[in-house]
Amino acid sequence: MKETNYSDTSKSGQSRVARRRARVRADLLAAARQVFTTRGYQETTISEIIQTADVAMGTFYLHFHDKEELFLALAQEALGQVREQIHETLANSANEPIIPLLIRTLLRAAYAQRDLFLLICVGESHLLSRTHAHRAQQGLAEHFLAALQQARERGELTDTDPMLLAEFLVGMLIRAISWWFEQDEPDPDAMADQLLFLLEHGLPSSLFTAEGRGDSSLQQ
Repeated sequence: MKETNYSDTSKSGQSRVARRRARVRADLLAAARQVFTTRGYQETTISEIIQTADVAMGTFYLHFHDKEELFLALAQEALGQVREQIHETLANSANEPIIPLLIRTLLRAAYAQRDLFLLICVGESHLLSRTHAHRAQQGLAEHFLAALQQARERGELTDTDPMLLAEFLVGMLIRAISWWFEQDEPDPDAMADQLLFLLEHGLPSSLFTAEGRGDSSLQQ
């Protein structure tokens, strides 16, 4: 007579429970994203989220303490996905220059999730997610910093602070992403082209001389 392995049976049951729990959590996050981006953080209620996710109120509280915790989990997941895209791109494109690669990858990822980025970056929801967003910005700056430090070691960036330049680059990218909060154009590749052109060629020298003022200073 074959003996029943209760240990294996118990592990199998635990695995099913874990998979179901992960699936319900994913459903809640997907529902939250749909409702948050449609209604805004302030106007969204837990009742709307569980109705969209088709789960009971008690099930919600098994996964999240409140709406704030759910939003923070959603922000962390979105920023984590962008971070993974950047790391994957860098790993698969080892021979490409890092700064254009980072700029294009980030802008494409942000454009694809611009509704969620808008939610993360404005209003009360921005105050809630600020720590996660700041951490993501610091991580991005560190990627830029490595390339800038190498350029300085080659003598290409004299009398400059690589960390400061890295922060400048991140600031430009944040402003580029903010552009899409109110309009959809240009697309991420066109946005990257303009930003990279500015970084590579700079502004016209005439803008830094009296000639660049033209007659604008006389028009009141």
